[in-house]
This record gives sequence, C-alpha cells and structure tokens, in this order.
Amino acid sequence: MRILVASLGHESNTFTPFLTTLGDFYVRKGQEMLDDPRPGSSLQGIVATLRKHGVEIVPTIAAGAMPGGVVQRSAYETFKEAILKEASDVDGACVFLHGAMRAEGVDYCDNDILMALRKRLGPEVPITVALDMHANIVAESARNANATVAYHTAPHTDEFDTGAKAAEILMRILKDGVKTNIGFAKVPFLLPGEMAQTSLEPMAGMMRMVSEIEAMPGVMSASLANGHCWADVPEVGVAAVVVTNGDASLAQREAERLATAFWKRRKEFGVSAESYPVDEAIDKSMSAKESTVFLSDSGDNPGAGGTTDVPYLLERLIAKGARDVLIAGIWDPEATETCSSAGARNELTLSIGGKIDKRHGSPLEVSGKVTQLADDGPCLIRRPTSQTEPGKLAVLTVEGVDIILSSNRISFEDPAQLRGIGLEPLDYRIVVLKRGYLTTPFEQISKRSILAISPGATNCDVTRMEFQRLKRPVYPLDPEMSWEVIRGI
Repeated sequence: MRILVASLGHESNTFTPFLTTLGDFYVRKGQEMLDDPRPGSSLQGIVATLRKHGVEIVPTIAAGAMPGGVVQRSAYETFKEAILKEASDVDGACVFLHGAMRAEGVDYCDNDILMALRKRLGPEVPITVALDMHANIVAESARNANATVAYHTAPHTDEFDTGAKAAEILMRILKDGVKTNIGFAKVPFLLPGEMAQTSLEPMAGMMRMVSEIEAMPGVMSASLANGHCWADVPEVGVAAVVVTNGDASLAQREAERLATAFWKRRKEFGVSAESYPVDEAIDKSMSAKESTVFLSDSGDNPGAGGTTDVPYLLERLIAKGARDVLIAGIWDPEATETCSSAGARNELTLSIGGKIDKRHGSPLEVSGKVTQLADDGPCLIRRPTSQTEPGKLAVLTVEGVDIILSSNRISFEDPAQLRGIGLEPLDYRIVVLKRGYLTTPFEQISKRSILAISPGATNCDVTRMEFQRLKRPVYPLDPEMSWEVIRGI
C-alpha cells in the first residue's frame, strides 16, 4: 500500500507589503522530509502513524515559511508541482496544509492544491488533510477531501496529534473500508487569534463542545477552524467541520450545531489577554507591581504576518519616559548596518523602523548608543529554517530602552533566543515582544502580560483594517448583521 505525503505551510497576510519568496521557505524533498520532519509537527505525526501501519510512504515536499506577505506565484507553483509530480500509482494521500496560504493570483492555495490533487488521483483515492487551527477553509475543500482535521489548541500544542489523527483516519478508510462524510458550516466572523486562546473563555467552552461532538458514536473528528482574519479575500471566517463514519446527516447536523453555537457567543469574543490601547497599555506596564511585564505589540506580530518594523509603540514608550525596557525587536537592515558600521560603545543618531510597512508607521529618529553587535544565529531557535544566511543584530540603547535591530526579520518565540545573545528578559522592567498572545515558552516565565492594541498589518481591532474584497456582511465589521447557517457543502 502506497501513501503520498506532503507538508506545505504559510499564513499569508494580504496587508503585509512584501512578497514571500522561495528563498523565505525551508524546503525538504524526498527521503529527507521523512527522515527529518520538524519535531512535533503534523508531518512527523503523519509519518510516524503511517510507519506504524507498515505502508510505503511516497514523499513529495515539506516546505514552510514564517507568516508574511502573499507568496510569490512562481514559488507556489514550484511547491504544487512537487506534490503533483508523485501523485500517481498511490492508494491514498495524507497531507498537512496550513490552510491560509495566498499566492499572487490564487486566493486559496490550499484549496487549489486539493482540487488539483483530487483531479490527478481521481474520485476513488482517499485524501485526508491536517490543518492549522487558523486555516481559512472553503466549502470546496471539504468536497475534495475525505477527512479534514484541524488543531484543537491555541497556542498550538497538538500539531503532532492532528497529523496522526489525519493519518489514522486514512488507514481506517483503506484498511477497514470506512466511508467518511464531512459536515461543513462557515460563520462570517473575522476572529483574531488573540480572541481565541483555547484555555480561556469563550473559546475554551467552544472546544469543550468540539470534544463532546468527537465523543459521539459515529463521529471520527470535529474541528473549529478560526480562520486567518488578516486576509482581504472574499471568503474569510470560522469553519465548523465534522467527519463521520458513513452518516452524512449526523456530520452536517453537528457542524451546523457547532457553527450556530459559535455565532450565538460572538459578542463574548474579545481579546482573551489583559489588553488596552497603546498608551494605556504602557501606563499599566510602567505602574505594575510585577518585576517584569511582557508587553505585546500585537499589531505588528510576525506570527500572523506583521513586518516587525512598525515603531509606534517604541515611540510612545520613549515619549512617556519608560526605562529599563527591552524591545524585541525591529526589522531594519539599514539601521542595523549603520550600527554595525559605527561599532559597539559608539553613539549615533539614526532613523529606525517605518521603512517597510509605511501604511502603519513612519521612521522614528532616535539618538542612542550601540551596546552590542552579533549575528542572529541564536535567534533562529523555534523559527522555521530559511534558505537565507543569518544576518546581523545590533542592540541600540535609547534613553533607557534597549532596542534589538535585525537585518533579517525575526520572530521572537522563546526566551532562549534572547538569552542566546546575552539578554536576560527577566532583568528588564518591561519586555516588548512583537507578538499577539504569548507563546508557551514566554508564558511559562511571565508573571504578567499585557497586550497593546497597536497599529500594523495584524491589528486586533479588525474594524480598523481596510478590507476591499471581503464579502459582506461580516462580523464585527457589520455588528448588527443577522446570520443563519447555510445548509450543505
């Protein structure tokens, strides 16, 4: 028995003003992708499960990049062709797709791949799919797959388990003759991930409902995919997906029930973390009794595609006289090179940030002292491997604020990244992270975290984003709208 596997992941933000190119992706092909899957990933879960069943695995490609702008069309076509090239003479396919990839001219890349894969394999070869919880699933995807399974946790801690479940369902189809049915319902709701941490209400309650549905006789999986709301494409929203063993009416009924329950709770979905507008968030951080406060610059979050070069929160910190602050970090190749040329312990005046995302920020002129220079090798921890070479880092101290400047865009997801360049986060009064909710490693050391509703390509107040193509009405842009589930897929 031969099973095709693939892994392709990118969360594309259409408000981010740069293309994600082939060079931004890690790429593993053939046997390499099977021997060295990212630890804890859905691909690793897929491969481990299929090996347990003793089938022959047909590898294609594993590729992924840090969330960012729309993917260059030629890069996307390269990945798609690598998958389709091996899509013959196989008994089934099990793939991981993030679910929120957009390329130039292709709004729903993941759906495009599923359509092409279905066309190549034919209607009888089963396809199961593992997805990120922030997938933007369209109805057509549900029609082209035999089973769709999404993460149940945010922050994501069940990637491996999700891949394993998708592979297990595939083997039940092939070995036990299970005939799956998919129920699908889509809620018109732009939901930032910061409003849907699964350990906190109301999302915690919705995920309990997901678990209750999964425990029902005949149900093989249930998923609630929140979507990626920072994408100006026609269909964005929260998708309820239920997979059953041969009972189409049960699958659709439970998907509709899940979607309807979510809609009824829509007004409960505010930012889960302690959150305020920028100035109030800074005031709360400065007056906090805790020794260290982690302050999220949520509008410029690389984890959802932000550029990390919007300097607005930094500007307000300096204006308010904040001291003993670490900013991690600002992507500015020009400023980093200027600091490098000046050398450590030297003072200079320069402009930082506002050079890439010009819609949400302008360059900020500061005077400060270069206190550290390094390359960014240690900052690659937990960041997807890139084909680009490690760049430079500079720490610039401006009026009691240490600013990490980088020549490459960095997602700070783990305290080890800071410690790797000699910066102990708990030594600071305030640590500003370009993030939304804290990743698990930062959460584990944080006594208090505050989220600033700040400008940028990932602004948690989606009513401030300039949508042009999005199908309306949609909540919360149209807060008085009514909605009832549209039956069937």
